[in-house]
Amino acid sequence: MRKLLRLLTSCSLVLGLFLQIASAATRLEARIVDDASGAPLAARIAVTDVHGKFLEIDGKHEHVQQLNKRWCYVDGSFALPIPDSGVTVNIRRGLETRPLSETLPGQAIDKSITKTFRLRRWTDLRAKAYMSGDLHAHLPALANAPLQMRAEDLHALNLLILGGLPLPNDNSFKGKVDEHSGPDCQIYLGQEVIDWHLGHLTMTGLKSLVPGYPAPGGTLEYWTSNPHLDIMRAARATREQNALVSWAHFENLPGAESPVAVALGLLDAIELPTWSDPMQLPAHLSPWDTSGMATAEFTPMRGVDLYYQYLNAGFRLPLAAGTDKSGEDIPLGSNRVYVPTKGKVNYAAWVAGIKAGTGFVTNGPILEFDVEGHAPGEVVEFGGRKQIKARVSARSILPFTTLEIIMNGRPVAHKLILVQNQSPVDGIYSMQVDATISLDKSSWLAARALSNPDITPRLMARESSVFSHTSPVYFLEAGHKVREEASIVYLRKYVRGLLHWLATKPAFSREEDRDAVQRDAEQTLRFYEGL
Repeated sequence: MRKLLRLLTSCSLVLGLFLQIASAATRLEARIVDDASGAPLAARIAVTDVHGKFLEIDGKHEHVQQLNKRWCYVDGSFALPIPDSGVTVNIRRGLETRPLSETLPGQAIDKSITKTFRLRRWTDLRAKAYMSGDLHAHLPALANAPLQMRAEDLHALNLLILGGLPLPNDNSFKGKVDEHSGPDCQIYLGQEVIDWHLGHLTMTGLKSLVPGYPAPGGTLEYWTSNPHLDIMRAARATREQNALVSWAHFENLPGAESPVAVALGLLDAIELPTWSDPMQLPAHLSPWDTSGMATAEFTPMRGVDLYYQYLNAGFRLPLAAGTDKSGEDIPLGSNRVYVPTKGKVNYAAWVAGIKAGTGFVTNGPILEFDVEGHAPGEVVEFGGRKQIKARVSARSILPFTTLEIIMNGRPVAHKLILVQNQSPVDGIYSMQVDATISLDKSSWLAARALSNPDITPRLMARESSVFSHTSPVYFLEAGHKVREEASIVYLRKYVRGLLHWLATKPAFSREEDRDAVQRDAEQTLRFYEGL
């Protein structure tokens, strides 16, 4: 009896294996090409069966999660066995190419399918002399970066080295564009300096790494705790190398020293977004929690609104963006910054465009913003009163609800259309807003597109919404800087909160660091009090 049971069990296993092979015997051999030129294209693909289950393709591939799917990166071709019930193939390539989704039936007789998928651009910003890049990423490993960049239609990448947090690229710093780069994929290894209370800095274009930051400073309660560090020393050292310094993931961790870095002229840009949603409150609220002030007296702000306070205090501060990619939870370049590079296609031109504030950040919508013939980054002087016309258009492969023109932190033009009431043309959502604006004082103007999370799902990684924002155009009456008193008062409170925290004697790695942070804070408060 036992022998019979063993025989039946063996037969069942063999039969099950046979049926599994038979039901997945159809083989798909696929190519991905550019529809216009026929050239092979790198892309990311997600193949699912009729039940929505992810199917792995042949070979070894890097993966990423987005839009509730698991994607594989491929370089122009892929293959896999598919069940007789068929599959759905989804293909994406950055923000400027129409997504493709196609259902393929299985083949009951012919067990081989050869298929060419043709991807169509809806715009080509590279042809318009723009470069797009991810300013803040820790992965992928250098060997995998070029393919992922080409698959995401990304031209520039700053891969960051961190002290005390081992990463695959730690020993690869060269102080120049990396040898893995190509004409369309420029890669530079930069550095991130971290203090969990004071803030994080992103640096790129360094000729040598800034020493003295062997591990992150400060406390992240659920992870690590170390004495605090003087991060402004790193900013100054980066400036001495004529490299770029940006405030990392400002919308998530604005840090206690961001008003210091801005006031002392040590920042080239603010990253917004990098980690989370700029239209929501930061996750790290320690500058407010340790300020010694009640919430009603010193109220936390959304990341985008806090950025506006600096503009309202007269600073010309460009936007940048990155992904903080350190795993499979977000595609490289999902948040990116576009800048015009005047025909040059190299890393230095992209960095120069960020510093000049001539572009826009986005995780989907492509913005075109014009104010009386002036573009982001331009400074225009006028006298007395001035009436200006502004126009912004937004187009996107991802749905969005809202398009606005912002002046000194307040919308002066606004359009909202529910996604279900929009009619995308050939897969592209679009809006345009025009406004006539009267100026009687110095002002900055910018445009933003977003998806209102109250009426649309949060589509992007880390529970973020679709978002795009230009750097400002500045109109200065008689050359005077923008001065909004309420914003200046708020920034004074911010610095007083930092000084209050310093008075509690938090631990620093060196007394020199404590003294330097104290001096910088006192100098910054005097600066804001003098505005």
